[in-house]
Amino acid sequence: MATRIALLALVPMLLLAAAGGLWLRAQMHHSLLGSFEQVLREKAQRVGARLHPGPQGELREATGGADEFSAIYAGWYWRAQQGREVIRSRSLWDMDSLPIDARPVRGSAALHLSTGPLQEPLLALTLPISLGQPPAEVALTVYGPAAQLQDNMRQIDRTLLLAGGLLMVLAGLLAWLQVRVGLAPLRRLEALLTALRAPHGAGPDVAQHLAAPTGRDLQPLQNELAGLLAHNAHVVARARAHAVDLNHALKKPLALLSAQASAQTQVSSAEVRRQVEAMAQLVDRYQARTLSDALHAHPGAAGQAVDVRECAAQVLRMMQRLHADQALDWVLEDVAPDPLLWRGERADLEEVLGNLLDNAGKWAASRVRLALSVEGSAEQAMLCLDIEDDGPGMTAEQLQAAGQRGVRFDESVQGSGLGLAIASQIAQAYGGRLHLHKSTGLRGLGVRLEMRGLVHGPARGSSGRTG
Repeated sequence: MATRIALLALVPMLLLAAAGGLWLRAQMHHSLLGSFEQVLREKAQRVGARLHPGPQGELREATGGADEFSAIYAGWYWRAQQGREVIRSRSLWDMDSLPIDARPVRGSAALHLSTGPLQEPLLALTLPISLGQPPAEVALTVYGPAAQLQDNMRQIDRTLLLAGGLLMVLAGLLAWLQVRVGLAPLRRLEALLTALRAPHGAGPDVAQHLAAPTGRDLQPLQNELAGLLAHNAHVVARARAHAVDLNHALKKPLALLSAQASAQTQVSSAEVRRQVEAMAQLVDRYQARTLSDALHAHPGAAGQAVDVRECAAQVLRMMQRLHADQALDWVLEDVAPDPLLWRGERADLEEVLGNLLDNAGKWAASRVRLALSVEGSAEQAMLCLDIEDDGPGMTAEQLQAAGQRGVRFDESVQGSGLGLAIASQIAQAYGGRLHLHKSTGLRGLGVRLEMRGLVHGPARGSSGRTG
């Protein structure tokens, strides 16, 4: 980019400087040659005034005082020719004529180069004049020294060349300064991205690392990169968490099989089948979560909006069958607007509802309640899921420790200790949060789940109750 910017700045400048220099040189040369031509014309008029025809019609020069044409080889010469008759200035002495270049000098249509008796450079101007009655045409050629004029023209060329070179150097410095200053934000952004690749260069917070100022012009691009990298870091963190969760969840059935195999020589096929089925369900479950994460990485791949009511009712019915031996009262309270559509993955919603409701069913004494609601403005609407039970609840210390991976408060209750952690992770993936508290209605554990992604803004709708 720096090379392209420099070339785009220097090449037009070079072309303009070259064209301007050539034009200025031509104009100054033309002006000098024009001035010299005017001098020769004035001298030709003065010489022509002294010429007259003799008694026999021959050319004669009137006698007069000494001038620049009087001294021998003075550098100023003239020659007049009428037919074969030729007269010349005294300064030519015994030379009949001087060689003249047939082509005119560049920059003048009337002047021609010539060489003097001393091999000095001359400029010649030939003019026709008329003498006598009837008029007889005479060709008068006037020569003048060109050395000083040529020196002046060469000095002009050197000056223009030097000025053009200085101009190009200045343009190069300005282009370099422009590239250095103009692309400084890009270099700072490049340095930030390079630091991300270094070991422990940016730390876990990629967005905060990229928040370092690089320049107002690149701030939108920097923000987009920060968001993209933060999102990618989040997806990678979720993938690692899935691997940890799956590893932790598979340890229990494998440990049971290992313990039984150690305790007895033969393990019942029913037990092996049950543990294998449990592990297969775990693999399927985390495979579905991995697919969901892939869709999170490419939001455009998400399918149609999920009907929250229908999904919640389906999960609630499944929980009723799963905990049928406990004779629990499962209640669905709906104070959300109609329709209640959520732009997300159905597998995620089923996952979080299944974990939270299953956890509530394990601890409830007689009742579990699920409430659906919407909070916030139409642009910032949040889907709220409140799950409460009438179980023993949690102490303040347990509420603080809850949600950590693998933390279990009662080993007698089946589970892997991952349910709340998984639900919290899914909520964060959709810009929400998971909050644990003591239920005010049922006096047990209360879980409030908030997630973004509602298709319609909040509006009061009908409420329902399912038990």
